[in-house]
Amino acid sequence: MTTENRNAMTQLRNKQRLIRLFKYLYRETDEEHPVTTNELVEIFTEASANAARKTVKDDIDVLVAEGYDIVTIKSYYNAFFMASREFELPELKLLIDAVSSSRFISKAKCDQLIWKLSHLTSKYEAEKLVRHLYTAGRMDSENGNVYYDVDLLTDAINSDQKVTFQYLDYTIDKHRILKHDGEIYVVSPYALLWDDNHYYMVGYLDKRAEVNVFRVDRITNLNRSSEPAVIQPKDFDLDNFAKKVFKMYPGYQQEVVLECAAETMKSVIDHFGEDVETWRISQTHFRLRTMVSISPTFYGWLFQFSGKMRPLSPEPVLDEYRKMLETALNHLSL
Repeated sequence: MTTENRNAMTQLRNKQRLIRLFKYLYRETDEEHPVTTNELVEIFTEASANAARKTVKDDIDVLVAEGYDIVTIKSYYNAFFMASREFELPELKLLIDAVSSSRFISKAKCDQLIWKLSHLTSKYEAEKLVRHLYTAGRMDSENGNVYYDVDLLTDAINSDQKVTFQYLDYTIDKHRILKHDGEIYVVSPYALLWDDNHYYMVGYLDKRAEVNVFRVDRITNLNRSSEPAVIQPKDFDLDNFAKKVFKMYPGYQQEVVLECAAETMKSVIDHFGEDVETWRISQTHFRLRTMVSISPTFYGWLFQFSGKMRPLSPEPVLDEYRKMLETALNHLSL
């Protein structure tokens, strides 16, 4: 090997050593797990990377000069650890909890995102993040394209282009079908909203000439159109629109049994997910059992179906439902 080639190889190893040092400190160290100079020299020697106590110190000085928070524990052998990263542990925990509870993300994609997020800290802190991770009542999305549909919709919003898609509905037996016999929806997307663990797309529906809301995991065969989007109506206010469409009120949790008309199945699945317990009682009706938050919002949600959905048990919920009906009738008779 010529002297020139040897020098080139040495320069390459030096660059590789610096990158390897950074990766090692990032994943293998934290305040409770520092690494000594001698340990680093041994690691790099085993990896056929030229290293000595001085080169380790010089490389760490370079990383510190570039803004990385590497702490040196002064001693005869000196020890080092990565003290901080882009995300603090509570921030990563928050992000992982949000991902794990998101209904629109498939389990495979959820696991992949959690794995990526856990690699933004040391392997020891990552173990703390995922060791006790469990999301009660997680419902896996059957639309595996949702993750990518959100990306496509975001691009369409940013480029002011229309999108086309079909919309899903459900039969009384929870079979997925295309709404309106597979009608193609043409929409100018304005925004993506997050509510109750679901993504919604707000956009101008050409057919109705008005702003509508579409749940992204109900969208299928989504494509970006070459047509420019319809400009938002001058009187349209996204904040006020969202407040009117998405209202959340807390209440106490209670298991209830509801009797429902067949045409309400889509609304039931929208609200409770496809895994909700249901059983057919006739050609036109079914019942469901689930946990709900008992609140004025729950009763209001029932009343919007004009008698096509009513509680059967427990008795306190049924009694409250009847009282609210009586109150409404009394107000109407005034």
